[in-house]
Amino acid sequence: MAPIRSILASRAVTTTLVFIACLGLFYITLNTGIDRTDVRETHGGMKPVRHNNPVFRGRPARTTKAIIDQSEKFYDRVLAQRKQWLKENNHGTSLFNPWNDLYWWWYFPASFNCPHDLQRVGPLSDGGKWVCGMSLYEDEPRANCVIYSFGVNTETRFEGEMLDRTNCEIWAYDASVQHMGPESQGRPKVHFKPYFVGDRDYVDESGYQWRTLKSLMTENGHDWIDILKVDIEGSEYKTFNSMMDDFGEVLPFSQLQIELHVKPEHTTFDDFMSWWQRLEGHGLRPFWAEVNLHTAVWYDKPWASEICLINLRGGVKNLLLQEYEH
Repeated sequence: MAPIRSILASRAVTTTLVFIACLGLFYITLNTGIDRTDVRETHGGMKPVRHNNPVFRGRPARTTKAIIDQSEKFYDRVLAQRKQWLKENNHGTSLFNPWNDLYWWWYFPASFNCPHDLQRVGPLSDGGKWVCGMSLYEDEPRANCVIYSFGVNTETRFEGEMLDRTNCEIWAYDASVQHMGPESQGRPKVHFKPYFVGDRDYVDESGYQWRTLKSLMTENGHDWIDILKVDIEGSEYKTFNSMMDDFGEVLPFSQLQIELHVKPEHTTFDDFMSWWQRLEGHGLRPFWAEVNLHTAVWYDKPWASEICLINLRGGVKNLLLQEYEH
């Protein structure tokens, strides 16, 4: 036994055994994941909790660009499907009815992925909006975080929650009221003016002042808007056509939350489709859609829908296009 004890006690053998043990642990780690111990507080005090996290290989990191590129490929399929649906439902002939079989909104589905977290802000009912990358506005605050809100009326729970949770300032406009709702009225980061937003600057026959987005941004000294929220009761079509004329290829906002209205006095299907395709041509992609249930229940057709769109242009100004550490 003495020779065996002598051999085991030798430094060379000990080093070899330690090396073999390390190789074994390394092999286990590669095949089953890292065995990590965390400390979790329990009713009995601090207790170690063990986790076995498997390692998955063969898939690249899910970068912002990768998610957007993947969404664009899917969106191309949706565009092809829309074209086919229009053909199958006799678009361009007297037989076409946008409220029959395939309802109006089904031709324009929200089929793009927000590349960040998606959160509802404001009430669960009418007035709440889905915000792409809400945590970016909370966790990555910047001094010039800007929200524009057109058509606020007195429903300002969305604006109030954004003020509570972020460092953003809000510029709000609505000539139908003299002040915002209680969630936003009088707060230091809120700027309200009783203007309507439209396709040109003028004063109408009733004395209401109208402004374009370009004029308002110039007046406020802004070159980019993080969130643009719009509910202007059918005036969105001429307003955004003017906006696309004024700003060219890059619309000056990261995302758009808008209620669209398609009653006969607002637009026709063909005019709406041309307008929608023009938005798509400017890099806007819908990531959320929600039919206004008031119109679905109270009227014969669901002629209003909340649509949320991300802008794929804007470079470094657009927080939603940037890469972040995970």
